[in-house]
Amino acid sequence: MKNKFISINEKLIVSYLLILILLAWVALYSLYTINRISNEYNHFIEDISMLNNIKSSITSSKIALDNLLLTRSTNYIDTIYSSINSASFAIKDFKNENPPIEVFNACTDLQKLLSNYEKYCEGTFRVALSTADERYIRNYNNALKVYNYILEGLDEINNHIYENRFKNYSLILQHNSNFSKTILFIFALSIFLSILFVFIFSSKLIKNIKKITKNALEISKGNFKVENIQVHSQDEISILSNTFNLMVEKIKNLMREVKRKTELEKEAQFLALQSQINPHFLFNTLNVIAKTSILEGADETCDLIESLSDFLRYTLRNPSSQVKLLDEIEYLREYISIQKTRFSDRVQFIENIDENLLNYKIPLLSLQPIVENAFKHGLEGKEEGGKIVFTLTEKGNYILIKIEDNGKGFSHDYHIKSKPSSSIGLHNVIERLKLFYKNKGLLFFYNQSSGGAMIKIIIPKVE
Repeated sequence: MKNKFISINEKLIVSYLLILILLAWVALYSLYTINRISNEYNHFIEDISMLNNIKSSITSSKIALDNLLLTRSTNYIDTIYSSINSASFAIKDFKNENPPIEVFNACTDLQKLLSNYEKYCEGTFRVALSTADERYIRNYNNALKVYNYILEGLDEINNHIYENRFKNYSLILQHNSNFSKTILFIFALSIFLSILFVFIFSSKLIKNIKKITKNALEISKGNFKVENIQVHSQDEISILSNTFNLMVEKIKNLMREVKRKTELEKEAQFLALQSQINPHFLFNTLNVIAKTSILEGADETCDLIESLSDFLRYTLRNPSSQVKLLDEIEYLREYISIQKTRFSDRVQFIENIDENLLNYKIPLLSLQPIVENAFKHGLEGKEEGGKIVFTLTEKGNYILIKIEDNGKGFSHDYHIKSKPSSSIGLHNVIERLKLFYKNKGLLFFYNQSSGGAMIKIIIPKVE
């Protein structure tokens, strides 16, 4: 299974997000707990305030009833009713707050007591206002008794509220104490994990960077015998190390290629120097021989000497230079002209040339060694009917060159890479084509079914 690439930036973002999510959860839970405590306290205050209001209303009705009995005035009747009604509505609202079952039942009893209290109060002030004697005392005592029951009931509810609220408050405090310890543990764990992550991440990162730095320093000193850097992380450092390894390998290949090219150039220069022994003297001598041939009426000898002179002048050019296919073919024709003097009509040279390709470039002395090989190993000893066909044609974005003969063909044990001394020219051509076309030039050797050999060269179009 291929490991998924995760960049350093993504690793840092994911790590920080996890820590932030953890801290955010702690902060949100702290706010929830604070809000819960605040709501519990507010409910407690509201309950106490509501009970005080009920008690105040009941007390006001009692005071109004006493004042009515003292003054025998009807002005206190409304106060008695309004105070009792106010207490009744307050108890009803209190029950709607979903109190504990004990408080709810106590409130129900209070409502019944309050109804009785209202009835006794009404009986008291009706008798007191209608007669001058004290027959209202009985109702008043009953009202007073119920009044005390109501106060006791309120105290009982108040005690329940205190008990329940403080019980809940104690639980919340205990919970908060435990939660505070949990928060401290989470903070400590977050700090520890952050430090651990930074230590592991930076150690691994720095270790890989040190590997790359060490190899880079060795490369800068010219020491290319370094081992490939092995990085197993799937991030930018892995890409950097793989790219560095690839760059080092390409430099090594380039250095090997330069070294090989230098050796070939030295070899070619050596061969050229062998043929450059006093060229000025040689050309002057050939000119003298050519003029002498004309004076003696030997025109063919003159043509042969001039072809040889042009042939030698072409070979004296820089062997590492590039020429147009036109020049290379002209040089090939001079060589054929010389060889025809030797072989006469025994060898026929046939050209099939696409002239649109003549301006493309090819390394100097790439074709003549191949044709020479055909003369030397293919047609040598052939009495008559020898034929060499040279073809230059286009093949897509490439140029196809074919050199065919009807000679002996290649022997079965022939192998050009073995670089035998007899094929040093072909070996030199192959290596220079590889260097010039950067391994895009191809050269093939065939034995034709009809007899003879065929060498096929495929090269890119280079202008």
